[in-house]
Amino acid sequence: MRKLTRRETVDILGRGIPGYLAGFPTVVSFEMTYSCPANCRHCDMGGMVEEEKLIGPNDYRRLMRTLKPVIVQISGGEPLLREDLTEIMTAIKPRGKHVPYLIVVSNGWLLTREKYLALREAGMNQLSLSLCFPDSRHDEWRRLKGLYDHLDRLVPELASLGHDDIVLNSAITHENMPHIMDLVHNAARWGVSISFSAYSILRTGERKYTIEKPEDLEVLRQQLDALKEYKASNCGSILNADFNIDGTYDFFKYQEIKPCSAGQRFLVVTPGGYLKPCSMHEKNYTSLRQIRREFVPNNDCGGCYVSIRSYLDKSLPGLLKEYLKAHSFRNGKNKRIRSVA
Repeated sequence: MRKLTRRETVDILGRGIPGYLAGFPTVVSFEMTYSCPANCRHCDMGGMVEEEKLIGPNDYRRLMRTLKPVIVQISGGEPLLREDLTEIMTAIKPRGKHVPYLIVVSNGWLLTREKYLALREAGMNQLSLSLCFPDSRHDEWRRLKGLYDHLDRLVPELASLGHDDIVLNSAITHENMPHIMDLVHNAARWGVSISFSAYSILRTGERKYTIEKPEDLEVLRQQLDALKEYKASNCGSILNADFNIDGTYDFFKYQEIKPCSAGQRFLVVTPGGYLKPCSMHEKNYTSLRQIRREFVPNNDCGGCYVSIRSYLDKSLPGLLKEYLKAHSFRNGKNKRIRSVA
C-alpha cells in the first residue's frame, strides 16, 4: 500500500481493529471477471470467457455489508473489461468515504489517462499494474504484443499528475529473478513504486517457473539483498517490508510457508458472487460461516507467498507494528510526518 494520510489511517484502523477482533476478513479481493486480454505464462487465467455470470453493483453493496473489509482489491481477470466498473467501485466505497482502502489490479492494456482519472473519481486509492520484465520481454511473457511500450508511454504520464497512487506489482519467477533490480530501476524511471510477490505452482502446476536449485537460490539471495539495500536508501519506492523480502527467499527455498490465514483474514469473491478462501482454492462457498466451518480448521496449505498474505498471517500486534513501521503520514498540507514504531 502507498503511504496514507492521517485521516485515512485513523479511519482504516478505527474500522479495521474491531473487525479484526470480531473475525471479519481484513482484505477481500473482488474478482470482476475471469476474462483477460492477456494470457500470462505464470497465471491460470487468460482469454475471454463466453457467457460469464457476473454479479452487479447491488450485489457488491450487499457483500460489503456482510464481509466488512477495510481493504478491497478489485481484480480479475482484467477488471477494466467491466463497463460498469466505476459504478461497482462506488457501490463498494460510497463517495466521500475513506474506507475501504480500494486497490485496482490491472495489466494496464486497457488503461488510458481518462480511465485512470475515472477510477480515482470512483474512489480508487491505489492502481496496481503488473510488470514481469523491464522491457519487451514483458509482451512475450504475457502474450500481448505492444503491452510494454503502452505502459512505457502511459505510466510516466500518469505518475506526473502527482497523485502517488501507482504501484508496479511483479511476481518473481525463475525467468525474471535475475532482473529484480532492473525492475526496480524501471519503476524509478517511471516515477512509481514497486512491490514483489512470489510465483506459486498452485496457479498453473508448472514447476519450471519456480526457484529451487541451489545455484538459482544464490542468485535470488543476491538480488533480494540488493533490493533491501536499495530500499534502505530509497524509502517509499519499494513497498515490501524486510521480513517479506526474507520470507520470499524462504518460500522458494522450502517451497512453502505455513500457517496460512486465508479464509480468516483474506477472502476472494468470484465474478459470480461465491466466496473462496483464496483464488487458488477450487471450491466455492456461500458464506463466511461455511468457510470457517469447512475450510479454516483443515487448512494446511503453505503453497503461496504474496505480500498481502505475509502481512495478514501476523498477529494483530505484529500487524500494527509493521504497519506503523512501514508508513509515513501526511498532514492536511501533504507534509510527510514519520510514524514511530
